Amino acid sequence: MTTDVIKTADLEATGVPRHVIDLKCRPGGPWQRVLPGVLLLSAAPPSRDQRLRAALAYAGPGAVVTGVEALRAQGLPGLPDAPVIHLLQPAARRRACTTELLLERTTRPPGTVVRAGLRLAEPTRAVLDAARREPHALRRHHLLATTVRSGLCTIAGLEVELAAGSKRGSAAPRAALRTLKALLR
Repeated sequence: MTTDVIKTADLEATGVPRHVIDLKCRPGGPWQRVLPGVLLLSAAPPSRDQRLRAALAYAGPGAVVTGVEALRAQGLPGLPDAPVIHLLQPAARRRACTTELLLERTTRPPGTVVRAGLRLAEPTRAVLDAARREPHALRRHHLLATTVRSGLCTIAGLEVELAAGSKRGSAAPRAALRTLKALLR
């Protein structure tokens, strides 16, 4: 699969001089910088797929997309827009967040699903990562209910993942999951 998202360092490694990259990335030029050190070899606004590829290129090896964007990429429609792309990175990696990205370090990397070359957190982890950060109770409930109804996750699987993961930010998803479980009885 060819992509028009590339790291500046990779372009330079192929022999493209830095001044040529800078020239092509000027306003009105054929390329653009989408994240620090990551280019889109097009002047058009980046697509969702290109934004995810740029985020993974920026975050580096071992990073995976999680949350709403991971669920969408795995075929779950009708989810609320996430304000930023949420990625998990290995705990030893210290890549800085940007306004477009939320980089969360983890000592417990998720299972990974690869779709169209994108490294994605498996659905159970992705939905709980999204639910932990969702401030609105109704949207949190909708998120969990949608993934359970779709068959991507089970309530039992979500409970196991919640028990195994960090307790930080888990109170609201636990409460939403209890409510969902009661409604499905």
